[in-house]
Amino acid sequence: MAQSQYKQIGEGIAAELEAVADVGRVHLYQRYAADLSKYLDFFRWAAPDGRSQIRGWVVTRESAREALGSAASSQPGGFVPAGVNRRVHTFLLFGVMGLEDGTQSEVAFQDLVEAVCDRFRDNRALRLLGPEGEPRAATLERLQPPRVDSVEVRRFGAVLCHAAEVRVEAVERITRS
Repeated sequence: MAQSQYKQIGEGIAAELEAVADVGRVHLYQRYAADLSKYLDFFRWAAPDGRSQIRGWVVTRESAREALGSAASSQPGGFVPAGVNRRVHTFLLFGVMGLEDGTQSEVAFQDLVEAVCDRFRDNRALRLLGPEGEPRAATLERLQPPRVDSVEVRRFGAVLCHAAEVRVEAVERITRS
């Protein structure tokens, strides 16, 4: 019986996110520190020009739903043999970047959000293929294209930041026993 490989899928999504130029620091789980300055250090990034900036992303599984597969499945992806379930994981990619009015940081952040979305439109990324073309998660059918649910300004710790929520759904096939 195959088991869900949600962890490998999440690791693959994080690896794709890290491949985006100047994306900042990427974390595969929600970070926590009781000390606010230590927490912000998890997201402190050295920009190419040498300045320090809050810029980073957290990848976390937000939800998962599962349905029975059948020989006549009408779900996206087509045919699912009997004895196989289709499980859809929703991964949240939460990004932040320090707001700097004088440098028009909103434009740079919106461009960064688009670069993240572009990465997840690539066929290799949609299948989460490794460097040698091997699947990072054997049970993964595909990723759905990204969905940007919000882009806003919010306080992140003590820092005013741009923040985005991008969601990627991973469709997995799991064999029932």
